[in-house]
Amino acid sequence: MKYAALILTVGLLSGCDGMSGQTLPDGITASDVALFKAAVTEAGCIIRTNAETVPIAVLTGFDRDKLVTVIQYLTLAGESEPTANGFQLTSGICANA
Repeated sequence: MKYAALILTVGLLSGCDGMSGQTLPDGITASDVALFKAAVTEAGCIIRTNAETVPIAVLTGFDRDKLVTVIQYLTLAGESEPTANGFQLTSGICANA
């Protein structure tokens, strides 16, 4: 059931262009961002350690560089905030997490 929600969320968001006026980085699509956000939401909105990034990488299929690029993009777009050891998604369902 969780994966069905993930797929549905990605499908709904995949048609979106860059968010908050930010231009998507080279090699990153709106679908990539939607997939990443869905995976982080599924993981509880906060990634505290590198070990917690592994399930995100598995769900998305992104390598480390692509994960970092998406996180940086979301931070610049105001949809993510750095934490002491990771980051927190601050948009969508995670806005009040």
